[in-house]
Amino acid sequence: MEHGALLSAVPYQRLQQMLSKLQLTETELTLLHQHRTIFISKQHEFAEFFHNSFFDIRETHILIERAGSDIMKRIWATWFERLFSKNLDADFVDYLWRIGLRHVEINLDQRFSNLGFSLARRFCHQIAVENFPASLAAEIMPIVDKLMDFCTLVETSAYIDATVHCDLEILKGIADKIRNPVTIIGGNLRRLQRHADPKTALFGDYEFLISSTRHCEDMIADINTYMDIFQRETKPEECMLETIIDNMLEKLSQRKKLDGVKVEVIISPAAGVVRGDPIELRHLFYHTLENAVEAARSAKEPYVRINSAPQENPPHTVRIDIFNNGEVINLTNISNIL
Repeated sequence: MEHGALLSAVPYQRLQQMLSKLQLTETELTLLHQHRTIFISKQHEFAEFFHNSFFDIRETHILIERAGSDIMKRIWATWFERLFSKNLDADFVDYLWRIGLRHVEINLDQRFSNLGFSLARRFCHQIAVENFPASLAAEIMPIVDKLMDFCTLVETSAYIDATVHCDLEILKGIADKIRNPVTIIGGNLRRLQRHADPKTALFGDYEFLISSTRHCEDMIADINTYMDIFQRETKPEECMLETIIDNMLEKLSQRKKLDGVKVEVIISPAAGVVRGDPIELRHLFYHTLENAVEAARSAKEPYVRINSAPQENPPHTVRIDIFNNGEVINLTNISNIL
């Protein structure tokens, strides 16, 4: 896994937005900072508590033994000390982000990470109750909660990003291994078909095999589309609905996917503009329309209609219907289809 690339892509702006939603203020951090020595003095006690909590769980017991109990206690003590001695700056966010990446690297179940933050929260509450007057403890505990929530958000974000990155690398590898053989097979089949008599059954067999290779090529293209979507940030903007649909229909037409299919587009003037990422909308309409066209081919006169209309509930939304006159799915057989 390319941890360097993932570390350099820490989404500071997105994490800052999350922090603002938690409403963890400078005043609250200052109050917590004033009493940090009490918390920091408990760092080794925390490490022992954390070790005992996870040593009895089979999955985490294996990881602790592999790394060594003493090493893990030092790591946990350092984390607890940094929690109360560092500002919530880029350096601390990088530190939390690396923890999330490391959890993916050692294949730690995210549920154990969530359990860990919950235990840390409980331990901090106990410190507050045992060491501060009731009124002060009541002020400090919500601040600790927000701090733990932020740590959870950063670690979870890193965990998800790294996991998606791994999945995409696997898909990319699969697509690369399939692409070249499929291209070669398809090319050889077309060459053989050119030498076959169109009136023979062999010619039809070649056509069937060639169509199968096209389906494989489409699957590879879909994998690449999937990877592209998950490797980029969504950037919403106002988009002309009819323009996007027309562009995707033109793309389908160029690929000979609309041959013999009548397509009708009815866009309401009151529902002609949508807000979304234009690239993602193009992917959405291309594949949805492609699916509708393929389904319509079961009809004698294939027909696809796209229409839009404004909706009152929920407000400021547009309803887009894509209809095809193909064979209706028998709901009694839906489980077999899926």
